[in-house]
Amino acid sequence: MSRALVLLIALHMRGLGRYLTRSLRTVRGALTALLGGFFFVMWVTLLLLTPERSIGIAPDTLRRNGPAFLLLYCLMNVFMSSSERAIYFSPAEVNFLFSGPFSRRELLAYKILLSLLVSLPSSLIIAILVRVHATWFVAVYIALLMGVLFQQLFGMCVSLIATTIGARAYTRSRRILLWCVIAVGAIALLQAAGSPSGWRSRYLLESVTSTSTWQVVSTPLRWFFDAFLSERLWPDLVVNVGLAMSVNLVLLGVVFALDANYLEAAATSSARIYAQIQRFRRGGMATAGRSGKPRFGLPDLPYWGGVGPILWRQLTTAVRGMGRLLVVFGLIAVFVVAPLLARSEEADSAAPGGLIVGLVIWLTVFLTQMVPFDFRGDVDHIAILKTLPLPAWRLAVGQLLAPVLLVTGAQWATLFAARLLRPEDSNVLLALAAFAPPFNFLLFGLENALFLRFPVRVAATTPGDFQAVGRNLLFMLAKLAVLMLVGGTALVAALLTGLVTQLLLNTSGRFEAADIATFAYLAGGFAGWLVVAGCGMALLPLIALAFRAFDVGRDTPA
Repeated sequence: MSRALVLLIALHMRGLGRYLTRSLRTVRGALTALLGGFFFVMWVTLLLLTPERSIGIAPDTLRRNGPAFLLLYCLMNVFMSSSERAIYFSPAEVNFLFSGPFSRRELLAYKILLSLLVSLPSSLIIAILVRVHATWFVAVYIALLMGVLFQQLFGMCVSLIATTIGARAYTRSRRILLWCVIAVGAIALLQAAGSPSGWRSRYLLESVTSTSTWQVVSTPLRWFFDAFLSERLWPDLVVNVGLAMSVNLVLLGVVFALDANYLEAAATSSARIYAQIQRFRRGGMATAGRSGKPRFGLPDLPYWGGVGPILWRQLTTAVRGMGRLLVVFGLIAVFVVAPLLARSEEADSAAPGGLIVGLVIWLTVFLTQMVPFDFRGDVDHIAILKTLPLPAWRLAVGQLLAPVLLVTGAQWATLFAARLLRPEDSNVLLALAAFAPPFNFLLFGLENALFLRFPVRVAATTPGDFQAVGRNLLFMLAKLAVLMLVGGTALVAALLTGLVTQLLLNTSGRFEAADIATFAYLAGGFAGWLVVAGCGMALLPLIALAFRAFDVGRDTPA
């Protein structure tokens, strides 16, 4: 590789360090960075003090099932990706490197080495997080680096193959490959588990991964997990890392062998990908989708004093990014429904209704940044919003309703599935469904009020940016403090209302004990619902004030 490209990589690393330390020059940046670094060090310390394999996955289970998940992850990157079929280069790299005296293979080597260096800090954080599943931290870190390199080379192989065979053939081949994978998976399921009536959720994956065909196919992938679980330097780690490296070297050879004339396709495709990245920075993951021709549209909504058009525009944006939005909703469904599947295997392991409530609330609070169809997604259009002939509070209502409706619909669908799996918790699930709309309105109201006062981009930050970590931590603590205050107030109101209702009905002497208890629960729940809804509505004036105080020239984040 040319010395100029090596120098450019070194300058990349120097620029990354300068970017991470630039915000420390201000008092607010230094304080938030100090707070984020303190909690990060505390978190890392707690993870390092946790004994290895104390709460981790059994080594045999990891060796047996790990290759399947690694292969599934690589295939999902192919199937769930857009139709872009070239390796991504930034606009500066396209303008200066493509016209420079560098061969295509030198640019490939530059891209691979730069990606590997950038993944070093993120792999370190992941290694600290997953070390409880292994014995030796060094083995965990090296194995993760090998896995990251495998995933990158796998994607490059697919991109170069796509460049070689053309766009139409690539799209057609990808669809054929998808259906072949589905067919092979269905055949494997039928062979391993028999008829669907005899399937058992806990042992289904074990039955598939125990077949002789899978054992042969997954052998190269298993070497990565053997390296992950190595306990000694010699021969465990050296041999297993050597085998994993051989897999990566084979993929690297394929990448250089497929030295197609990818530069023209990469220049065109990289421009579209860069536009998607810019949309991601403005609106987050859910709005970073492909900007193609819309296949369908939503019907017009009533005017509703100006609320209807704002809501329609945000819902249209959400529908056009539905692919990635479904991933967000799928996370909620998986984490809520998965614990309930255990009841089909062992009755004692069934998750209680309280766990479902906690999971739904926890996931909703932490996934709000992935549904930015409100002021956060319109950060670059605040100037246009200020010119609309609408009161600020009506504009706030229109902005908040879109994410509230989307998240509430996903929660109701998940709770309905949970009710089918666990009918004995129907009362808890119905109560949770009733509280979902006001809770979501309160939560997104808090999110937008904080955003308008302290505007930042909703996109993910660079690893090691402790100022962003501290800022996000402060926002999270503020939201949790308000939610706890509102929740405590709603609980007190529900208890007092239920107690008063029970006393009044008891003194009347016209109702039975069961009916009195039911009426007390309903009255208490309705009182708590009113408190949560009232607190959410009380945020509207604060959001309106923050919107009017937003200075487009000063407050718009870079």
